[in-house]
Amino acid sequence: MTYTVDYLIVGQGLAGTIFAETVQNNGFSFKIIDNAALKNSSRVAGGVYNPITGRKMVKTWMCDDLFDQLENFYPQLDEKYGVKSFKPMNIYFPFDSQEKQTDWISASADDKYESYIEEFHKEGLYAEYIQADFGGMEVTRSGYVDIPVLLDAFKDYALKNNQLINEEFDYDQLEQLEGGVRYKDITAKHIIFCEGNKVESNPYFTNLDFRPVKGELLMIKFKNARFNHIVNRNGFILPIDEEGNCKLGATYERVEQMESPTEKGKRQLLEKVDNLVNDEYEILSHWSGIRPATFDRRPFIGTSDKSKNIHIFNGLGAKGVSLAPYFSQLLINKIETGSDLPFEVRLDRLSKQQRINLNTK
Repeated sequence: MTYTVDYLIVGQGLAGTIFAETVQNNGFSFKIIDNAALKNSSRVAGGVYNPITGRKMVKTWMCDDLFDQLENFYPQLDEKYGVKSFKPMNIYFPFDSQEKQTDWISASADDKYESYIEEFHKEGLYAEYIQADFGGMEVTRSGYVDIPVLLDAFKDYALKNNQLINEEFDYDQLEQLEGGVRYKDITAKHIIFCEGNKVESNPYFTNLDFRPVKGELLMIKFKNARFNHIVNRNGFILPIDEEGNCKLGATYERVEQMESPTEKGKRQLLEKVDNLVNDEYEILSHWSGIRPATFDRRPFIGTSDKSKNIHIFNGLGAKGVSLAPYFSQLLINKIETGSDLPFEVRLDRLSKQQRINLNTK
């Protein structure tokens, strides 16, 4: 049997799933090819979306546009599939110095932070368990997405509708046509590669400067402490129920062999929680995954210089939950109408070879 679709999508991690849903929302047809047996970093990610990030605690890049989009997208997706993956939850930042308190209170007076700051807590929150001599800030329009719930709901739907093929993609089987591509028995107008760290084997995007980053997380259970905020200081404590179970994350490490969880990663995570929370806990699980990060921590989105019908949607890194809905729509707009993408995500902003040339001068 042969199939004809508008979009053939490679990869059903977070990027591929959100892109496929956006394709469908725009009235186009799709098929996804994904090897479910391969490790998927999306399934072990914390899924936190946070408008205030970094050591200096500033608004995340393109925050207003990204968050307006995600706050509409995920609830609609949950309603469609009858699940609850989108979980808004305020974030509590306990200050660890007078300097950080002063800087943040000063910055928060800026109007650009108005819709994201809930309250300054002079005495701090959870005083029984968290020492906060300098108080803390509570941020809103934040939370997390239960990514495995989202991916499984979409996968079940796609399988039921014959839109998902469970196999590893073979680049040698891809043929370029005059007005599209052919892969085995599938003809498509466009192919989108959303394959995460497997992009290293992709022959159509060899000049992009990816910098894969390993991330490790723990599931722990506190004996007494209970939180109804995501607690964030040099990492996050993400409460997932009322029984004291929390995800603890995350590490960031660039190493060559990085598939499995490590004792080093565990120690780093336990140090974070030990320095923040005064309570006993037990370790329940330990995970790791490889984030498809890039040299400048901006995604790679656009069209291959080898074909106008071959595209990439990758490199979303640790901010995939907030980036994916907005940039999925922008990529479809580019493909269908020729509209421009922001320079920061374009493939030609600085190639791997250009960076090598600069570094050798």
